[in-house]
Amino acid sequence: LENGKDELVFIDKHAAHGRLIYEQLKEHGKSFAQMLLEPVTVTLDKNEYAAVLGSLSLLIQAGFEMEDFGAGTVLVRSAPVFLEQADISASVMEIAGYLVQNKKDITTEHLDWLYHNVACRAAIKAGDESHKEELIALAKRLYENPDVRYCPHGRPVFVVIKRRELEKQF
Repeated sequence: LENGKDELVFIDKHAAHGRLIYEQLKEHGKSFAQMLLEPVTVTLDKNEYAAVLGSLSLLIQAGFEMEDFGAGTVLVRSAPVFLEQADISASVMEIAGYLVQNKKDITTEHLDWLYHNVACRAAIKAGDESHKEELIALAKRLYENPDVRYCPHGRPVFVVIKRRELEKQF
């Protein structure tokens, strides 16, 4: 987008949207949980299953309400509202793998990683077609949140090219 007469701003819509979702999750956490009409069953290996069952209270804080369904399977009853139905199972599997690998992390780091995971999965994807109104709303939210400069993984959300820099190139 054009910012005044002297700047062009290139926004990475995935990174920007992901960071904005991440900030909402950090601030409101489990209030973004949405009860599912049909619970989602997720089958895990033995270690992942044990890790998930041992972290149910942590998962609730991140918006996932799950219960033991037996034989290595968990039943997901609620998930963060940002996630599409199709992403819930994959997200739980990724979370379970993370929990197994990072058993010694403190709870706050686990929760932060969960928010990163949900935000990235829920964000607009780079190849997704976006409507003009969506992109304008995203740009407005960025300008309303000047501290949002990087996605949860550390990539820049936008790049600004000044007119002078562009003129030097030609």
